[in-house]
Amino acid sequence: MQHDSHSQATAPADTRAAGIAIALATVLSTVFVALDESGGGKGQLEILQSIAQLQGLKAAVHGVAIASLCAYAFGYAALARRLSLRHATVLAGLAFYLMGCIALMGATIVDGFVIPHLAADAIVGSPTRLQVGYELVHAAGLALTDAAKIGWLLQAAGGLAWTGVLLGKAGVARVVGAMGSVANLAVAAAVQGASVNMTMTSILTVLLAQLIWNLAAAFWLVRAPKFQGDLETGTRMAGLIGA
Repeated sequence: MQHDSHSQATAPADTRAAGIAIALATVLSTVFVALDESGGGKGQLEILQSIAQLQGLKAAVHGVAIASLCAYAFGYAALARRLSLRHATVLAGLAFYLMGCIALMGATIVDGFVIPHLAADAIVGSPTRLQVGYELVHAAGLALTDAAKIGWLLQAAGGLAWTGVLLGKAGVARVVGAMGSVANLAVAAAVQGASVNMTMTSILTVLLAQLIWNLAAAFWLVRAPKFQGDLETGTRMAGLIGA
């Protein structure tokens, strides 16, 4: 009984911490993504030089992105626990979302660290090394795009699993569920409709939709009591008994 009482006392604080983590990660990642730049130029050497010059910025931006993914994993694991991991749908949603975080982690490492390092190494080598380095950077760019698409789709699948549960609740939970359903469907549509190289419109659609869902989920985690579902059930039962 002491263990149960302790869990009920500490769980709301943990839930609030998870919501705050999601909100802070969303704000910080959005700011740093806006600061990110991509290389450019006319020839292979000029393109690789411009990428190599961005090593410091790329490391900072993608370092924040990695930290944000860790915060999202923590926050949404708490959301899944809040919804109850005894439900297969909720547990499946957590598996999808965490696998999406892993895929996006890989894309982030390639974009922020591997590609700039390949470029920096290639520009100080022979013409053959420059050519090989340029081709490797191109291939790595394709790989990170595919990894990002897979990550976004998996995260959207996890989000839709959870929003389906939220839609079955009342009040704020249902509103958050509706917002999350629209946002995650928008992510899936943007990714599925994109070409091999995603356009800026597709990327912005994904980022905006994820921002909406993240902030809505964070609000619910901060606001909602730990046992909202049990309270709703108890309220309905009390109403039936009273009737």
